[in-house]
Amino acid sequence: MAMNLRPLSFGVCVLLAGCSSSHAVIEDILISDFHSDEPERCRPSDVALDERQVASFFKRAEPIDGRTLHDQFDWAPCYLEGTLKYQGNACIWRVRAGATGEVECSASAQYFGCKDCENLFKALKQ
Repeated sequence: MAMNLRPLSFGVCVLLAGCSSSHAVIEDILISDFHSDEPERCRPSDVALDERQVASFFKRAEPIDGRTLHDQFDWAPCYLEGTLKYQGNACIWRVRAGATGEVECSASAQYFGCKDCENLFKALKQ
């Protein structure tokens, strides 16, 4: 899958674990790769997002815990992955075709679920 490697330089506010009640700014979103544990079932077209759509996902998604992720969202075996900047730190993000995501900074990770992202994941609804 060809990737556009220009970082997206606008802020996206999200709440990450360990933060106070204020929102944190995510910036410099960069897509680096696509992964699939089941290539016949979950393809790049299932999570065909660009940097602006990834930013939109994190803006709309709610921070969730592992139990909510398991109980209320479908796990998808494929995802986009990249880097972003959170509070000046380089972090790794993943967005799965099931409208879930993760931001991993140092030793902490925060899961996200988006119930208002149907338009970003059109291929899953067909």
